[in-house]
Amino acid sequence: MRTELWKLEPGWVAGYTEDRELIRRIKRYKHDWVIMADYFKNGWLVGVQFKIPSEQRRSAERIFGVTVNREN
Repeated sequence: MRTELWKLEPGWVAGYTEDRELIRRIKRYKHDWVIMADYFKNGWLVGVQFKIPSEQRRSAERIFGVTVNREN
């Protein structure tokens, strides 16, 4: 399962995950994280992309288990 974080624009971080448990946890506890896209394959949810405020970058890194990719 892929899980990634990267800088999106000033003030925002983007996160992508294919981990279903992680998606459920984020939807339950992180109401200020906006869902940017849902990815489906053959009618099944495959992954979700989130838009996260940069003030919560450290929290996102802990939850996702990865650090922000700063390459651009």
